[in-house]
Amino acid sequence: MSQQEKPATHCGLFFRFEFYEETRLGVICTETVQKLERTMRNARKIVKFWTLMSLALSVTALTANAQIYKSVDENGVVTFSDTPPSPSANTQTTIVKPNATNSIPAIEVPVAPATSETITALTPRTIAISSPKDNATIPMGAGIFDVTAELTSPLAEGEQLALYLDGTLVDTPQTSNVWTLSYVLRGSHTLQVRRLSSSGETASESEVITVFVLRPSVLKAAPR
Repeated sequence: MSQQEKPATHCGLFFRFEFYEETRLGVICTETVQKLERTMRNARKIVKFWTLMSLALSVTALTANAQIYKSVDENGVVTFSDTPPSPSANTQTTIVKPNATNSIPAIEVPVAPATSETITALTPRTIAISSPKDNATIPMGAGIFDVTAELTSPLAEGEQLALYLDGTLVDTPQTSNVWTLSYVLRGSHTLQVRRLSSSGETASESEVITVFVLRPSVLKAAPR
């Protein structure tokens, strides 16, 4: 290597060393900034925690230092108050120190107002046949008798009642709870009342009962 090339070699080494030092210093500065940011975040958390603790302790101290006066008059009536009674009152007064209580107000939960649909859905809608009774016997006659249904709640708008004799609908649904049956054949028959919604669906139904109808029979004389 010639004497003229040596200075260039030393100059290149100097520049590489200087670049390395700048890069290393940049890495060190970045790590330092990150450490400072983490320290600041931790410090903010600690300050927030102790602020909340101080507020809680202050509320507890104020509640604990509150004085309540218990007074008993000559009739034995006990009265509690946060103000001392007047000296002229003929009462025995003691100071009651209450325990620390939670002074945070309760959260009010909004309650939706009840609608007519909700009231109708929650109201019992059972139905039963009150007359005649189950296994009753209809006296001798033309087979005419009344059927009465008993409802636990009045019919809603659009609701109707339907009477079934031996599983067959009697006439058309109605709003009255009384039916008059005429000329029912002799023998046993089943009765049931159904409560129909405004759309015609069965909302509730009574228990099926059985009645026995007595009617005179006509006997024909045997031919001679």
